Amino acid sequence: MQSKARTIREYILGLPPKERSVIGTLDRIVRSAAAKGAGSMKYGMPTYEFGARIVAFNAQRNYYSFYADPGIVKRYRDELKGLDCGKSCIRFRNIGDVPLSILGKIVHDCAK
Repeated sequence: MQSKARTIREYILGLPPKERSVIGTLDRIVRSAAAKGAGSMKYGMPTYEFGARIVAFNAQRNYYSFYADPGIVKRYRDELKGLDCGKSCIRFRNIGDVPLSILGKIVHDCAK
């Protein structure tokens, strides 16, 4: 779902508690793995830009989405086994199902 929030903080604070916790975790992973990324709301979701690459994430109705450069997602596909992965999207229902350290590596690689 696209949000009308103007800032990432406003987006996170407007979520129900469970979604706020998951999205807050994803936001911390992105900010800690790539502190130089410029964060803003784009496409109705928190988005961090690293030159030509972006990392974005969102709370959907029944799952969460994490978007990154397609080539980098492809590089980590084996570590993401068992998750619903598209070309540039990693979808999951529970934060415990996701290897958070791999998401951090994906962000780090996007920021290079």
